[in-house]
Amino acid sequence: MKLLKGLAPLVERYDLFIIDQYGVLHNGTVAHPGAVDAFRRLLLEHGKTVVILSNTSRRACAVPKLLTSLGFTDAFHGAVTGGEAAWKYLKERHETMAKCALMTTNMQNNVVNRMTNPESMFHGLELEVVPIDQADFLLVEGSLQICYSDKPSEIIAIDFHTTGQMNDHIEAFIARGLERQLPLLCTNPDLVSIQQGGKTVHMGGKIAEMYAARGGQVLYFGKPLREHFEACMSLAQTTDRSRVVHIGDSMHHDIQGAVNTEIDSVFIAGGIHGEELAVKLGPGEPEMDASHLTAIFTRYGIEPTYVVPGFRW
Repeated sequence: MKLLKGLAPLVERYDLFIIDQYGVLHNGTVAHPGAVDAFRRLLLEHGKTVVILSNTSRRACAVPKLLTSLGFTDAFHGAVTGGEAAWKYLKERHETMAKCALMTTNMQNNVVNRMTNPESMFHGLELEVVPIDQADFLLVEGSLQICYSDKPSEIIAIDFHTTGQMNDHIEAFIARGLERQLPLLCTNPDLVSIQQGGKTVHMGGKIAEMYAARGGQVLYFGKPLREHFEACMSLAQTTDRSRVVHIGDSMHHDIQGAVNTEIDSVFIAGGIHGEELAVKLGPGEPEMDASHLTAIFTRYGIEPTYVVPGFRW
């Protein structure tokens, strides 16, 4: 493991940069300091191949739209998302996986408006939202609403996203799925996310984790699964793993995924683990405490190839 101040020393070492977005490039609302410039330098000054790898439940077409809205160049070479991988999986199994009970972020946008929303998991799928006793599977693509139909008047609001607390509606969703031995498809394996202002929100990956802990079958789409990293390599038409590096901020999803895929990794210490690691990203030289880094690497039992405070040059 080597500590770096920025990404510049890696330019000659690697050809393909697989980059996480949330927590690395931005927080969903604003770009992180220095990230727009470093992203531009990689692509436009040094001609590197860049593929975005994200656990978002949205389809891949959502990535360039979001990044350009935050000031990033759209010159990267493609994106692989949990939502896109799940969409392809369901498309291939449309006859046997045609009905789901749904936990989502916004049913109106994702289901009711599916025809005009190409970012939605439901766009282009003949996928029906039904009660659990009629469902082929449970679909978890968010943690704000539970839906057993496509009627807005029947949406069950849950506040797991904000509170991380179980309630009777979530408990029933899990328990009834287990009773019927339904598989649960999780399009975003993230457990938590850090939003603007440092606010922690709780993701659908936690629901999937609880389902699995109770003996349920869970199909995850996204990091740290090796096939999603290899999908990035295929997109870039790259086979030489020694020239590929992944940049991410989650030990469990990003660094573990890179280890699973046998590629090098860059750990963004100021991302989701930033508070735990006491990383200071204010004016001047960013600070990282080596003892904190050693402790977290020991706890996870893995170590990145490099560590940088943030996505900066």
